[in-house]
Amino acid sequence: MKRVKPLIVSITILGVLVLASSDLKADDAVVEIIDKTNWERAEGLVPDCLLDWVKKGEWTLPLMSEVRFNEVEFNVDYALESRTKNIGKYDLDEKDTIVHAETGEMASRIIGFPFPKIDPDDPKAAVKIMYNKQYVPYISGCKRFTVGITWVGGHGGYERDIEAFFRDAYFEGYPGARDRYKVPEEAERYMIISVRKPYDLAGTSVMMWRYLTNKADVNFAYVPAIRRVRRTSPANRSDGFVGSDFALDDILAYDGKIAAFDFKLVAKKEALVPYASPNTVPLVKAEKPGEWRMGDDRPSMRYGYMDKEWQGAAWAPMNILYARRPVWVIEAKSKDPYYNYGIQYMWIWADTWGPAYKMVHDRSGKFWKFMSVGTAGYLGDEGKLKVLNWLDHVIVDPRRNHASVITIMRPETLMVFFADLDVNDFSLGGFQKYCK
Repeated sequence: MKRVKPLIVSITILGVLVLASSDLKADDAVVEIIDKTNWERAEGLVPDCLLDWVKKGEWTLPLMSEVRFNEVEFNVDYALESRTKNIGKYDLDEKDTIVHAETGEMASRIIGFPFPKIDPDDPKAAVKIMYNKQYVPYISGCKRFTVGITWVGGHGGYERDIEAFFRDAYFEGYPGARDRYKVPEEAERYMIISVRKPYDLAGTSVMMWRYLTNKADVNFAYVPAIRRVRRTSPANRSDGFVGSDFALDDILAYDGKIAAFDFKLVAKKEALVPYASPNTVPLVKAEKPGEWRMGDDRPSMRYGYMDKEWQGAAWAPMNILYARRPVWVIEAKSKDPYYNYGIQYMWIWADTWGPAYKMVHDRSGKFWKFMSVGTAGYLGDEGKLKVLNWLDHVIVDPRRNHASVITIMRPETLMVFFADLDVNDFSLGGFQKYCK
């Protein structure tokens, strides 16, 4: 009788455990599990800190047999059309503001991706990649959604949860955005985040106004302890949100103003990037005409702290899957001397411009934080509506032996695309109703 090698046995057992703890069907079995026994298989394909955790048995990388949708072609029609229509249409001025290539005038009403063709030799290539990344959520319209943020300790595991409600109003990226909301021509985006639970943090809220011009973001915050709204510096977006490891500018790897940073293209390379599922996630009609929300039949992401049998890090994802894709590696440094973060490195998908990983260094240059972001493809309207979205974030601070997990892919959360928002909510008066 032929002897089965121990490595194959361990991979098979781990694959069964991954499948058992996820919402994947049996025929979605992974082809390989990269763990501490074969970590060399991921060398150069994931950030060094993640590879080190794989070596130590704190994190595993289940590789998918296939992804059952083409990410590059999986988008709304006008986004796909922009991949050809917008080639050469836009450029950047000396302040890194998007302008019309022919006239040099500030551009607005941009539909789809502003820079669909990236030349690695272009001195502004990194900035253009970051603008494409910024437009990824714009393309699927305004959004309202809830997220859970979980504090996870390296020793005790689960610590606490908060629930936050987001309202994101985008005035670029999709047809009719500016006409629909009747906002100033220079407005690019408005955003409100309000904490709902637990009681001691409920009502803590922030609001942002962002502009297409070189004007800095305008930010407001309401803190229940002082019971008033105060204007805050854009540098505050690098502070931990309500005491978590996550800062507002960590959303989708970087959520600040592009012109506020210096960006440098480091490399283009192959990487193992995280997915919520190899299958598409259903979209169903929401409460208002034109709105679409995540269907109830969707994957639910699980993390180490949820399973007593898990032997890895408490914050490590248990059913995130990985596939090999090309990424751009971008170096980023804030121009603001009061910004908390030093140099950051972001791994951005080369073909869809979504985020995969981020590594943060402090101002002295020492490694500080790691972040991983999973992606999913959403399908609705009998296959006619296609949306790519980047969801759960895992932010790890090795110095504190602590992490924060931001989850959207779980039953109690909500995500609505093409949401019908009231622009008056983003006035100072409208903001008050979200404050405790």
